[in-house]
Amino acid sequence: MTACSPLERVIEFFSDDGTGYIFKISLSDDPEILDPQIATDESSIAILKNMFVGLLRQDSDGTITTAGASDYTISADGLTYTFYLDERYAWKTAGDWEGSVTAYDYEFAFRRLFNPETGSPYAEDYFSILNSEAAYNGEVELTEIGVHAIDDYTLVITLEYPNAEFLSLLTRLPASPCNEEFFESCKGKYGLEAECIASNGAFYVRYWLHEEYGTDNYVRLRRNDYYSDFNDVYPYGVNYLIESDEAVRLSDFTDGTTDVYISTTFESELEGYDYQSYSIYFCGLVINPDNEILSRTEVGEIISMAIDRGALESETPDILTAAYGIIPYDAYVGSSNYRKNSDSSLEDILIYNEQLAEYKWSFTLTDSEKKSITGMKIMVPDSFEYTDYLSLVTKMLNDTLGISIGIDIVNESDYATRLASGDYDICLVEIESSSGSAFDYIEAFSDGSYGIVSESCREAVESSGKYSTLSAAIYAISEAEKDVISSYQCIPLWYAQKFVFTGDDVSGLQYDIFSGAMIFELVKKL
Repeated sequence: MTACSPLERVIEFFSDDGTGYIFKISLSDDPEILDPQIATDESSIAILKNMFVGLLRQDSDGTITTAGASDYTISADGLTYTFYLDERYAWKTAGDWEGSVTAYDYEFAFRRLFNPETGSPYAEDYFSILNSEAAYNGEVELTEIGVHAIDDYTLVITLEYPNAEFLSLLTRLPASPCNEEFFESCKGKYGLEAECIASNGAFYVRYWLHEEYGTDNYVRLRRNDYYSDFNDVYPYGVNYLIESDEAVRLSDFTDGTTDVYISTTFESELEGYDYQSYSIYFCGLVINPDNEILSRTEVGEIISMAIDRGALESETPDILTAAYGIIPYDAYVGSSNYRKNSDSSLEDILIYNEQLAEYKWSFTLTDSEKKSITGMKIMVPDSFEYTDYLSLVTKMLNDTLGISIGIDIVNESDYATRLASGDYDICLVEIESSSGSAFDYIEAFSDGSYGIVSESCREAVESSGKYSTLSAAIYAISEAEKDVISSYQCIPLWYAQKFVFTGDDVSGLQYDIFSGAMIFELVKKL
């Protein structure tokens, strides 16, 4: 599975500047479909982000730069985007088919995106494009959407309304080009076999073994020479090995079989390895809104006030940092980091005051109400990796308020069932985003997912993609976040991190916060 051809071994052996290496990384599941307009599973996205580039790209700090387009202009009213394509891009396949990437490939890709027969889950994200929603609903022809190739290398996109996040959307996989001629030649197998994938990015699929019950499945990407003619691509390729067993993935990394390991925990075996960390998980407590006693705002405030977040951070591993809000540090709104650009401070709401909490507790509830709380439990899904540290929270509540609250660990199926039926007192929630968007974190409190329907969250989420400025979007999110926190419907505990481990001889590996994929284009093995 991991063997290289003689040529590949020569390239790997003699590249003493760190280039030409074939990197290996394990994925937990087979990719479902390598089609950027459709793929939703983590494995597919991890691979696709190394195969396709759109008109623009977004760096890890949010900066948006040109990619498939060499330049672009935006009209004064923010509705017309004109892109001038870089004529050097070309398609690469595992077979003999080839061709230049043109504006017509982007035009066709967007028509696919809004074709209801495609079934893309991403179409709604791009509804700011003129007539796109109407086309998706079958009300107008797909040719009437606001994406038109003027000539081979000029593309015009027209919006129905200004969308401050639109440039960022053009860096995402669904905005990747697709060649109509090649797509039709695949006869329904586009993205399903190595021979039915045309890439315009740093790598292309050379081999793809995905037997339904296979134990040695893999995807081999190799450098796209058309792309590397004018862009630096240091590796010769990337081998994605499919391994469902987490313990095996860990041992494969520590014994040198693979070069990269991604985890949300810091196992002892990983001590001494280089790593990058990203704050993308929110962990907090949600009180059942139907619980007559706990759901009172004044009770939630006392519970929150009794929790020492400084101690929660200092007495837990570096994996966890104290959360004074819902949205983690590495969440973005378009090209802007939310936390760095939001004026909203929630630390004044989430204060720790043991004496005041104890005082208010003394008269807020009757003795019988206090007694009824004792024995209640925090429902926790068994997939949550930090359950042991919840005892710090329950101890704080017991020491300050004299109430004994237990921890009820349930499987994910039971967790979902009981959450939906309201069969819980308090539940532990863990929220993450697969797109790096701050909107994703407040969405959980906009649709009743945890029994909470915050109108400000709902309004902010429904207006996503319709804000004319990023500052307006950030303000709406901050007001929504403040609404949930100040009503103590959700009590923040921690932000958790994702870790990307490598050996100290690997440099240049990039983690794409907006897709969760590792980008191998500029990686060297020194």
